[in-house]
Amino acid sequence: MAGLHMTANVHVKPETELSFSLYPTQGRVAVQIGGVGGDVTLFLPGSEIDRLAGVLADARESLSAVTAA
Repeated sequence: MAGLHMTANVHVKPETELSFSLYPTQGRVAVQIGGVGGDVTLFLPGSEIDRLAGVLADARESLSAVTAA
């Protein structure tokens, strides 16, 4: 069976809803980003939460470095 490929873009603004749901028996979480106009859900096994957090921390640090210059 061929995999499905899809790209979704979400502009996160102060009013954008951010939430998560726990699925402890499956060892994962679902992170919801969105609101009125639609949403995107990231399904993350526990092992990938730190990797996503690390990417976001690196992005924040890189953006801070270029905007402070």
